[in-house]
Amino acid sequence: MYTLQELAQKAKTAPVATCGEEKLGQKQTEMQTTVSAVSYETVSPVSHQQGWVFSSISFLDIINWLWRYWLLILLMAALGAAAGIAFGKTAKPRFTAGTDILVSPSNLQLVPNDVYATSMQAESQLMDIESKLRVLTSGNVLQRVVDEMRLQDDPEFNGTETGLLSSVLGSVKKDADGMDPAKAKNISALRELSSRIDARRPERSYLINLSVWARSPEKAVLLANATAKAFQEEVAQNEQDGAARAARALTEPLNELKQAATEAEMKVAQFRNAQGLQTGNAGGLVSAQSLTETNTQLVGALSRQAEAKSRYDELTSAKNQALDPSSTLQSSTLTALRTQYATLKQRVDAMAMTYGPRYPELVSAQSQLSGLQAQISQETSRILRAAKLDLEQANSVVETLRRQTETARSAVSLDTDAQVMLNDLERDRLAKTTLYQTYLTRAQEIAQRQQIDTTNIRIVSTALPPKSRSWPPGTGLLTIAGAIVGGGMGGGLALLFGFVGAMRGQRRTV
Repeated sequence: MYTLQELAQKAKTAPVATCGEEKLGQKQTEMQTTVSAVSYETVSPVSHQQGWVFSSISFLDIINWLWRYWLLILLMAALGAAAGIAFGKTAKPRFTAGTDILVSPSNLQLVPNDVYATSMQAESQLMDIESKLRVLTSGNVLQRVVDEMRLQDDPEFNGTETGLLSSVLGSVKKDADGMDPAKAKNISALRELSSRIDARRPERSYLINLSVWARSPEKAVLLANATAKAFQEEVAQNEQDGAARAARALTEPLNELKQAATEAEMKVAQFRNAQGLQTGNAGGLVSAQSLTETNTQLVGALSRQAEAKSRYDELTSAKNQALDPSSTLQSSTLTALRTQYATLKQRVDAMAMTYGPRYPELVSAQSQLSGLQAQISQETSRILRAAKLDLEQANSVVETLRRQTETARSAVSLDTDAQVMLNDLERDRLAKTTLYQTYLTRAQEIAQRQQIDTTNIRIVSTALPPKSRSWPPGTGLLTIAGAIVGGGMGGGLALLFGFVGAMRGQRRTV
């Protein structure tokens, strides 16, 4: 192959003696064409040559390259299949167990006035479920599982199997020298368990799908069930802790409220004693009740006084009619005397008409009649004295009650001003005692609420041992996948070798 300078030199020194002018012109033209072609190929970049090679490759060339290196492709496929079989046999298996947890948005209504209010809005309910979903994979729940199953002593979780414990100790040693190995194992177990748990909530559902994987099916089932149980306990504990905080918040001001209520009651009692105010059974002042009772008694006494005076006046006017049976002077004794007097009077009158005035029986009967008249007069006088005594007693009672009424009215007038101040003190006492009683009752209710689990979280399906491992896939599938990957790599190498050979052949041609 000639260079551009050599071709130009030959063109200048070409023989022209044996050729005519016409041949010389043709020679020069051919030489210039050759020089131009050689110059273009010499100064063109390598990329132009590669582009020409790519454009010249056909589908038949690719088939020829693959066929030429079929042994390499077969060997790579066999190696890939062998690698898949080896990985399937030697890789540590993973077994995944799952359980479904129903997280109801509303808790059980066991108490009428619970600490936690139930929201009926869908958005709030979904936010509550999402929050509980985060609680499911929180450190507190995982720590419960670690403590229950003692995963810090399990080589699969404490880092001694994978060397994670050394990395944990190395990372923690930067912050605190002398890290406790037990604490490091606990941290390693928490990290490992956290990486193996997956919790998701399907759309338009209150269910949470929990899945945990382990090296054995039995351990995976135990981990899934233990995590679900720990989640229930943690949510219940959170509500109990919230109730305890509320109870403490209500209990702290109880002493101050109790002292304030006691002081208010003492002020009422002291003011009442100082003013001489006494409260009756009905809640009113004794002075007012006494005035009311005295007025009532006075009204009754006035009525009895009027009756006594009327009777005395009537008896006084009827004194001269004591012998008349229809007189108002009536008594059992007087009635008997009147009857005897009437009978004896008839007998006297009969004997006076028959016998003379000196007839012995008539004289005896007249003497008896005079005795009866004296007895009737004495009985009449006694009745009048009794009526007069009743009138005097009625007058005395009325006078006494009037004086008592005036005294009670004066006392009520004096107590009215004090009652106004007492009412203010009573209102203050009532407000403070009511507030204290409300806080005390609520604190006791919430204290009892701590002992009740109102969470409505249920495990709708417990974990069951998985039928097959979740990782790695089956050996057959790994074998097919390895053969495909290996064959693909072999085909790629065959195409690469064919392309390199084509580029070398093109360079030789140039």
